[in-house]
Amino acid sequence: MHFDNAEKGGIRKRKGGTITPFNVRYGDKVMAKKAGKIYIGWVGGFTNAKAKNISVYDHNWKRIGQFSPKKVKLIRRSNKLCAV
Repeated sequence: MHFDNAEKGGIRKRKGGTITPFNVRYGDKVMAKKAGKIYIGWVGGFTNAKAKNISVYDHNWKRIGQFSPKKVKLIRRSNKLCAV
């Protein structure tokens, strides 16, 4: 119910959704670079504040870190299927 209440300026907080503003989706497999290291993981979220970052998670959904969208490369698009 509190998601229906708008903030100042009449803007509602984002809720759910599948696409980030950085052309990757939640659950997409990505390769991310930071401090000379390469990480492979899955997109789990993003920040849309001053520092726009993409959160990347490992196979146990433990966050690896937040990466600049310029340093994140899509490996495989998520199809929302869970295969073991």
